Amino acid sequence: MACDSYSSVQNVALDTLFLIVFQAAVVIALAKFIHLGLRRHNLPSATSQILAGIFVGGLGLHDVIVHVDVSNAEDTYGHIVSEARIFYMFYVGLEADVAALWNDIRRATVLTYASVATCLLLAAFVSGGMYGSMMHTPVRSPELLAAVLMLSIADTASVDVSRMAGEMGLTATPSGRLVVATAIATNIICIVGEGVFSCMKLASSRTPGYSASQRLGLGVLALVKVGVAVLLLRPAVAFMNRRNAGRHRIGNLELVLVLVAVSLIGNFPQDVGFDGMPVSLLLGLAFPREGPVARSIMDALAYPLHALALPFYFGAMGMRLNFSAMSGAILVPAILLTLLGLIGKCIGTMAAARFLKMPASDALRFGVLLNIKGHVNMIDMSFASSEGIWAEQALMAMVVGSMISTIIAGPVFAVVFRKEKEAYECNHQALEHTSPDQELRMLACVHGARGTPGMLCLLELLASKPRAQPAIHVLHFYDAAARKHASGPWQYHRRVVQDRDHKLTDHLRDATTQVNWSVDVFTCATGLAIRQVDAGDRGAAANAKTVRRWTHDVRPGILLLPYHREQHYDGTMVCRRDDRRELNAKVLDRAPCTVGILADRPFRRSGTSFQLPAKISTTSTEEKVTTHVAAVFLGGPDDREAVAVACRLAKNESISLTLVRFVLRRESTHDEHDGVAARSPDVVVVDGEVSVVVVDDDDPDEECVAAFQREYVAKERGEYEEKEVTGPMDVVEALRGMAGAYAMVVAGRGGRQPAELVVGLEGWAECADVGPVGEIFATDQSLEMGSVLVVQQKTAPPVPPGSAAGNLIT
Repeated sequence: MACDSYSSVQNVALDTLFLIVFQAAVVIALAKFIHLGLRRHNLPSATSQILAGIFVGGLGLHDVIVHVDVSNAEDTYGHIVSEARIFYMFYVGLEADVAALWNDIRRATVLTYASVATCLLLAAFVSGGMYGSMMHTPVRSPELLAAVLMLSIADTASVDVSRMAGEMGLTATPSGRLVVATAIATNIICIVGEGVFSCMKLASSRTPGYSASQRLGLGVLALVKVGVAVLLLRPAVAFMNRRNAGRHRIGNLELVLVLVAVSLIGNFPQDVGFDGMPVSLLLGLAFPREGPVARSIMDALAYPLHALALPFYFGAMGMRLNFSAMSGAILVPAILLTLLGLIGKCIGTMAAARFLKMPASDALRFGVLLNIKGHVNMIDMSFASSEGIWAEQALMAMVVGSMISTIIAGPVFAVVFRKEKEAYECNHQALEHTSPDQELRMLACVHGARGTPGMLCLLELLASKPRAQPAIHVLHFYDAAARKHASGPWQYHRRVVQDRDHKLTDHLRDATTQVNWSVDVFTCATGLAIRQVDAGDRGAAANAKTVRRWTHDVRPGILLLPYHREQHYDGTMVCRRDDRRELNAKVLDRAPCTVGILADRPFRRSGTSFQLPAKISTTSTEEKVTTHVAAVFLGGPDDREAVAVACRLAKNESISLTLVRFVLRRESTHDEHDGVAARSPDVVVVDGEVSVVVVDDDDPDEECVAAFQREYVAKERGEYEEKEVTGPMDVVEALRGMAGAYAMVVAGRGGRQPAELVVGLEGWAECADVGPVGEIFATDQSLEMGSVLVVQQKTAPPVPPGSAAGNLIT
């Protein structure tokens, strides 16, 4: 009899496991099929997955398997979904742009408290009228119903919101970050409220055998364990990074140990009946981003979470729907609860928008998105039903309402996505019209380890406020042809090292791993969040598409590219691959933001090089080493953009900026009539020929120079030099004479500069990517010449007269 009983239990367990795997596979496959028709409308995949879950749940697949008797999907999938949710929130915290979120902390706080407060007040006000429809037998008091209803309506599913926003690339936009931060904060507030509520005697069924005071003690003990784990986190990860120094990723055994530790720490609160989402998020936020440990965890979690766990997570929501129990008594309360949540959220966001001076239309969209309900809300509803706070019928109404609110959010996310995309493409992100103190998102491309240090140093200098600087993305094009036996960078890095005696050296020979090493060093030295992305180098056309895709995902204010020529040890600039020049030309033609091309010169003989992080470039007396930077100004939008970039560099204390302006030698004549001096057109002598130039008082070039003198020269934050020339040959001579004086020169690409200064300059036919001035600097064979940054401004919308340089150097 005992053997038969054990065999029966084992068959039930195996059949239940088979049911879970089978339903998960059906949900994922069906969701992909449904999403083929919905993605053209920019709807998130979560909508397709919920619809697939509703369809699969209505099939009644558990009835097909003999030994499986499932009456509640939450009982079957609850632990699996909770475990996946722990890892996903840890992943969200690890991937979060902490500096960017911190920049929005004020707006997120106001929006969170406003939306939560209005929902709590609205739920408390209407709970009395809904008591009869939510209960069949008055087992509990209306006050308990009001408390649960308040938490349910005020709650926001942080997993759902962050997943949808991340999938559509909205986490790089201010609106997307604000919605995600508000959703997470709202979810944490409701989880804390639910934890306080569950410590009452009413919640004793969650931990049988414990009183309310004992449950509270268990919760405090769990928090102490989490605090100790977070304190030990950084030294433990630092030890593992040192142990795997010079490697792209850690070993599989170490990776498994880290993931098991994350699961155990995240389950500390859940083991005593509390929610572990805040703990998982805190663990991800506190986890060090630099080194092979963080890279290995993100590589290991990204695909399973996005391709398997999250589709089943949303599908499990749909599978809770019981069509046989559907009736008007369920649909009417479900619609009513959805409307209550929408009204409460929208009123709160509208009030916050009025205080924050946000558009009312954005506030309404935020209200709809913050009304998304998820897995945690369903747990609270199941708990309320088991404790007799409301009837089973009310539970199903809340389930239907949660799915309705989540599905409604799909089209709203599509509207926000289209709006943010149009705003980014139309704005063009011209730095000339933004303040140097304003947040600047940056995307840089590198082709190998040789040019990475110079590019990273430039990124550090552009980050005027490291603590408030959003994450910097570095797109590394590795040589895909040399790795024809590997299908990607992750598989390539898993190759077995042949020489066991020189394991570290062999890893350092890998160019991609050397880029990892440089990124880790700069991250530790500067405190900036730098994220490396590896992409195969598959030619100029394919690489240009990759850059364009990442530009739309990151939405940078400036895109940095390496020059197609590299400096040889004797000073000569050598072109190793012609397709890099073609790549730069394609990106310059279609980039939706400011583009900078860096001609790096690591073998500069004299002066101070900028190729060292400013925080560690100190002398023996611990004084900062001054890096001399010059901005060359001839005129035109590209040169004004170069000045804007140079002004951002000057925000760094280690930078000494000089604006060098080239002007034609002028001979002005003045007439006096009736005692009043009348200004005549300027007479300009160019190479012995006399021409007349009419001076425009509203010239943006003059406004730019005047603003620089007012904000930098007058305040001793920069220097100004004016060089008078008689023609292009004088310009060339003066430019070459700048060798040895500056570690880096910032110049405009040109094409819209004064013709009398650039016409006939040598090399114009071969310098389409850097312009004539940039070509003069970049091709100079002298070891005295510093690095060159050539800037191109994307055509910006018209700016009212008098404001062209108003925000340039505020």
